[in-house]
Amino acid sequence: MLIDRWAGRVPKTIDELVELPGVGRKTANLVVTLGYGKPGICVDIHVHRICHRFGWVRTKTPDQTERVLRDKLPSAWWIPINETLVRHGQQVCKPISPICSVCPVDRDCPKKGVTRRR
Repeated sequence: MLIDRWAGRVPKTIDELVELPGVGRKTANLVVTLGYGKPGICVDIHVHRICHRFGWVRTKTPDQTERVLRDKLPSAWWIPINETLVRHGQQVCKPISPICSVCPVDRDCPKKGVTRRR
């Protein structure tokens, strides 16, 4: 498909990238941000979960969360928000039992959906 449709070049837009088999919005955003330096928001499960816990979104899928964040955040924050929230989700705001006792935003976090924490 890359050869036939784009002469062997990786597409530069999210809409074109998601047409490729196996490429979803998260990967497409990653390609445009890291490959082309364009603004994008990579929303994986960590970003999706944390945005819910913070009360920023009420969505069912990471793709829906991405769309809400695009509307709410200035584009200058789009790239850094992913790295920041992914790292926070991996190290502190874990899926089953977040470590709220070491969280730098614990006092301001509404902890939506959190039933067990450390």
